[in-house]
Amino acid sequence: MKVKSDNLHTSGIEYFFNPKSIAIVGASKNLTKFGGRPIGALLKKKYTGTIYPINRRYKEIAGLTCYPSVHDVPGEIDFAIISVPIERTLEALQQCAEKGVKAAVVFTSGFAETGDGGGTLQEEITRIATRSGMRILGPNCMGLLYYRNSIMASFTEIVEYDIDAPPSLSLITQSGAYGEKVFLSAFQEKIGFSAFISVGNEADLQFSDFITHLLNDEDTRLFGVYLEAVRDGLKFRQAAEAALRVGKPILIKKVGKTKAGKRAAISHTGSLVGNDLIYDAFFRQTGIIRFEEVRELMYFTLVHRSGRMPKGRNVGILTDSGGPGVDFADRCEEFGLNVPELSETTRAKIKEVIPFYGSVHNPVDMTAAILGDHELYGKCLRAIFEADNVDIIFASAIFMKFISPKWLDEALEIYHSSSKPLVFCPVWTDLSPQSQAMIARVRKEGIPMIPESSDAARAMAFLACYAEKRKSFMEITNKSSEIPPEAMKKAKSILQKTEVFTEYESKKILAAYGIPVTKEDLAASVEEAVAVARRIGYPVALKVLSPDVAHKTEAGGVSLNLKDDGAVREAYARIMRDVKKHAPGAVISGVLVQEMLGEGVEVIVGVTRDPFLGSSIMFGLGGILVEVLHDVSFRLVPLTVADAKEMISEIKGTRILAGVRGRSASDVNALIDVILKVSQLAIDFADQIEELDINPLIVFPQGVRVADALIVKKK
Repeated sequence: MKVKSDNLHTSGIEYFFNPKSIAIVGASKNLTKFGGRPIGALLKKKYTGTIYPINRRYKEIAGLTCYPSVHDVPGEIDFAIISVPIERTLEALQQCAEKGVKAAVVFTSGFAETGDGGGTLQEEITRIATRSGMRILGPNCMGLLYYRNSIMASFTEIVEYDIDAPPSLSLITQSGAYGEKVFLSAFQEKIGFSAFISVGNEADLQFSDFITHLLNDEDTRLFGVYLEAVRDGLKFRQAAEAALRVGKPILIKKVGKTKAGKRAAISHTGSLVGNDLIYDAFFRQTGIIRFEEVRELMYFTLVHRSGRMPKGRNVGILTDSGGPGVDFADRCEEFGLNVPELSETTRAKIKEVIPFYGSVHNPVDMTAAILGDHELYGKCLRAIFEADNVDIIFASAIFMKFISPKWLDEALEIYHSSSKPLVFCPVWTDLSPQSQAMIARVRKEGIPMIPESSDAARAMAFLACYAEKRKSFMEITNKSSEIPPEAMKKAKSILQKTEVFTEYESKKILAAYGIPVTKEDLAASVEEAVAVARRIGYPVALKVLSPDVAHKTEAGGVSLNLKDDGAVREAYARIMRDVKKHAPGAVISGVLVQEMLGEGVEVIVGVTRDPFLGSSIMFGLGGILVEVLHDVSFRLVPLTVADAKEMISEIKGTRILAGVRGRSASDVNALIDVILKVSQLAIDFADQIEELDINPLIVFPQGVRVADALIVKKK
């Protein structure tokens, strides 16, 4: 499936990957220096285009004609590598723009990452890109490698490495050094690269642009990303959803969780980091896998490279010892995989061949008998592969010179007869030629070999989660909640009239979107309060009405379950007295007289804005519990029904909605409807609504009702 990138403004990015000519501005005769290494690497890797070294000090470099400036180059230049000091960088870029260069990478640092002065210089880079249409990678980056076309536009030593593994991983990083670390780890694991891209400060092109472009690259099967900050949340979301649609996983190491991490990120790339909880939610929403350690990315790449996606989370474990099998089972369940009991039929097959002191249960323990009986391995492995309730197989592998390779012959035959994923773990090896030959066969088949059970279990759990997310994403329809036709018009009218909202105006906007709210009315005096209470019907609640009092309960501004006129009069007087004492300067319009609601589950539905990712919906248990337990989930707008269901199921308190201790189950469908309507409201007024809290929303066995709400407008 081809991905169109027109809407993501990535036009021109193709010249980084398929240029007919490359100029190195600041070229050096020393092929180990920043301006020389790209020349040496391009020649070594047999780049087929034309190479133009640019340096007025030389006539020739490495047998190539060297030109004083890009203006002196006789032909067109598709791609320029800028390796000059900071004081010459803008001039070099401007000359490239005048020459009609299509794309440029800037190695030079000293821009936004250094503070205000550097930020001003970087803004000029952005302006050059905008005016000329020349796409710019960097500054403050290590450059770009693209193996299919031998593009070696980097000054790092990794350009010297010869990759002999099939290409699969494209690495995009906001930290060149971290990217180099990942590259070296992948090289050791014999993982092939399609591309390596160090984006640096992203003065023009962002990491999302490169994801979008490489979705159409047949060598790129998945992405690894080191991420500090997102500058364009919409572009990122479009890229992530496009990747999920075509089945190319994105794995991200997102840093800046802590205060110290955020400070370091700002000093590194000159960018703010954003709310980590929102990033986490966004990753889950778009099928992005968040990793912490480099080995997690490496092992996921290995299990993904097999091309076999698990159809479920049930694992079968075949081991040569009981202890490791128990540990493996623990690790699987720790990461969200299931270790089911094998059926009687499967156990019977295993029992026929296994020693009496082994185990036919899952994990299956063949014991040390496997060392002398290679047929035992094949029969047990076949039985597990044939089990209907097993989706993933983990099996020990013994690549030792004293073990006949016949066990591997049968194992590969079984593997080829099925579409289920297999991981060899643990792996026993020696340095003998026989051992290395067996390992080479397994590697050629694409079967992952992972030494530690925790790494194997985590990698397959990541893959199973990704498979589930992609399946649900592809099944999503555009079904959404039905919004009343005049909703936006009514809400807009209210928003335009008021700058600071009280509960009353906030609920009017919610009601306009078809969200059920309490029966209520305003009362500017005690007699009006009594009259409203009679009209609504006892019992009622009274709440102070003041734009200056956000937390009404703490101010003494709420009185509940008032059952007659006398109680309303007494409560009205008490509220006026207590609120004036708590907030002497508060403007009080009166009280809101509201029906008392029956018993239900209190939840919170809110809207918050991240400066980079945009508006998101928050859901959790309501009332004061949200402040005490912080048991909440988030999703970015727009939401689907599946997103809303996931939000509800993610919180620890979700079982309360299902009904506990004899309580009836709550109306989850009505709750989903409210979440989706709030999502639409947040989209419609993204430029006006900064925050929204519905707390609590009461969920009944049938229906829901907003008991309290507050909208905060953007200033």
